[in-house]
Amino acid sequence: MYILADGGRIAASDPSEFVRLLREGSWFDSECTDGEYMVNFSKRYNELHGVTVRTDTPEHFMADLKKYGYIKAEKPAPLLLRSLPV
Repeated sequence: MYILADGGRIAASDPSEFVRLLREGSWFDSECTDGEYMVNFSKRYNELHGVTVRTDTPEHFMADLKKYGYIKAEKPAPLLLRSLPV
């Protein structure tokens, strides 16, 4: 699970799925390809924040979004185990 800067959440098993889900939820670019989405997102992010998000692979794209604080991984809640009486 990943938490977006706007408070949204995305559950993805890998960077490609993350990009696809982020694109599908986009107000601007939901109808383009994942590659086009990454390029468009990177341009907008650069205009707003002055940093360049790599778009050559979903892995680099996601790593840069983490690096620049757009997403963070949500830590899973600890699993509490309780012994049953015998």
